[in-house]
Amino acid sequence: MPVAASAATGDVGVQGPSHSGTGTPTGTKRAISALWFNDGVWWGNLWDNASSDFHIFRFNTATSSWVNTGVATETRANTHHDVMWDGTTLYVASYRFVNDGLPAEPNYPSTLRRYKYDSGTKKYTLLTSTKINNSRVEVLTIDKDSTGRVWATWQQGNRIYLNVTGTDGFTWESSAGFPHPASLSNVSVDDTSALIAYNGHMGVMWSRQVGDSTDGMYWSSHVNGESKTTWTTPVAAVKGQRSADDHMNLKWLDSSGGRVFAAVKTSNTSASLPLIQLLSFNGSTWSVNTIATVAECPNRVIVLIDESTQKLRTFATYPKPSGTTNAGACTTSGGAIYEKSTPLSDIKFTTTKTARIVDADQYVHNVTSTKQNLNSTAWGTANSGLLVLADVNATSRYWHYFEPGAGGGGGGDTTAPETTITSGPPATTTSTSASFAFSSEANSTFQCSLDGATRVACTSPQTYTGLSAGSHTFNVWATDAAGNTDATPATQTWTVGSGGGTTETVTLTATADSYVTSATPGTNFGTGTMLGVDNSPVEVTYLRFDLGAYAGRTLEKATLQLRSAGSGSTGTQNVKVADNAWNETGITYNSGRPALGASIGKLGPTATNTNYDVPLTLSGVLGQQLSLGMDSSSSDGLDLNSREAGSAAAPKLVLTLTK
Repeated sequence: MPVAASAATGDVGVQGPSHSGTGTPTGTKRAISALWFNDGVWWGNLWDNASSDFHIFRFNTATSSWVNTGVATETRANTHHDVMWDGTTLYVASYRFVNDGLPAEPNYPSTLRRYKYDSGTKKYTLLTSTKINNSRVEVLTIDKDSTGRVWATWQQGNRIYLNVTGTDGFTWESSAGFPHPASLSNVSVDDTSALIAYNGHMGVMWSRQVGDSTDGMYWSSHVNGESKTTWTTPVAAVKGQRSADDHMNLKWLDSSGGRVFAAVKTSNTSASLPLIQLLSFNGSTWSVNTIATVAECPNRVIVLIDESTQKLRTFATYPKPSGTTNAGACTTSGGAIYEKSTPLSDIKFTTTKTARIVDADQYVHNVTSTKQNLNSTAWGTANSGLLVLADVNATSRYWHYFEPGAGGGGGGDTTAPETTITSGPPATTTSTSASFAFSSEANSTFQCSLDGATRVACTSPQTYTGLSAGSHTFNVWATDAAGNTDATPATQTWTVGSGGGTTETVTLTATADSYVTSATPGTNFGTGTMLGVDNSPVEVTYLRFDLGAYAGRTLEKATLQLRSAGSGSTGTQNVKVADNAWNETGITYNSGRPALGASIGKLGPTATNTNYDVPLTLSGVLGQQLSLGMDSSSSDGLDLNSREAGSAAAPKLVLTLTK
């Protein structure tokens, strides 16, 4: 179990996981969000050092720590992400980014992944992965309108670009997007944009820094359901030279109809002029309030609406406090994260601010949080409290600040997990060994007991040997990441017959194999020498083995042998049981591909032209045809040799059997 974090002298907030395999994981532009609140729990899209990709993490309020759920959202390092939870579906937009002042680059796909959530297991499962555009950009944001269409915006070729899905929320209407139709959407290479859904509309704001009197922060809106290119004539929320910079963060106060707020940065340099501002939209016009001046040296601001207190809460980087390394230094490298707030009824920011995240030894920067309003029934965040996340680049560490809701809520998990035995020995066997596979919600630990013995820590699969003849009972309990233990164990009873058995190992070559791909959904690859497993485009491999000659035996162990071909993968591939109703020379993505069951084995990461053994958890398969499928949530595809590549490289199934 994780233990409660403690702060060093001078620190404020809590140091979190390392992200040493990737840089600026919370992004450098404040338009994007990395956190969300769902099912009474805070969640985040964070880098996982162990697997070298981004995963969904759950925030444990009891220990003020992050718990990795093991669900991947992006395999590419050095990517930025905009995350949105709409109440039923999680959306993660991932993109490779360019630095300030550099143009967009082609051949770097930006990806939208959708996940469903199971409140029983508290787990997210990938639904779809689609390509938003084919460009590496400075910043890309998403939001969803009331018709179910997801929008994206970014800057490319010195124009503000948009793309939109159909009402399914994932089929993009254009492979490359389209420029905003207004002439004022022509911008500089350093400008960016952001989206906000509000009151039956989709709004887009962008910075415009072309060096003349038209510079400013521009706003245009679209009525949901109208043509994707029908947008209002842009208006300047604030206008004039140095009135804009490429930082903005948008929120909508749904209880007030069309009221939208934007925390933005200017390019002013005089000490008394505003450097970060709050722009307020009442449905027809914009007003401006100063959050902090140039003299206060703020940077990278976000705004959150706290509906329980009716406050606007802004968070930004300011110089570090006294008593810390580099105290008071005004630098673009970072500082400390401070909060400034104001009542919604009378927007007025003073110089008073409160430190929320301070690393006494290093600079903190790039604060992020959620697109949702805080402590709001309408947004599904009742009693959410507050959670903000930032980055210490020098030590490659996440840092966070958490503030519980009025009832102490915001992620306290008190629900016991359910434990499930997914495979085990047959009810009667002559084998004196037995292996059990089991599972529960992500990041659970387990305790096992055989025949009433004291519980001991165990992992799946758990194997017992040297069993005596007679009846045996296996029990397993799961304990989730919050410390809740299943009160009722998963149980299996079986009988070992007298006489033991003779062990035999057999190696079976696949009798059929093929793969299907969404890239060419009508094409069959059953006679090819290669098999593909990928998530972008979707590629699924199918294998069939003949186990008909082994009826009446006991399966002790099963291993799938595969050889990678011209492409290895940094991702993970899942081996699953599939229905046998498919034909090697007829199966395509659109026709004849069977559904896949639960995962029984995993492969990856992999190199090219290498042999791999994948242990499988199998039972009840002897005496019949066995079909396996392989899929992946990784967009880094894997190529495997098929049986047509020759007997040495063909997929094989190695079985250890007893008579």
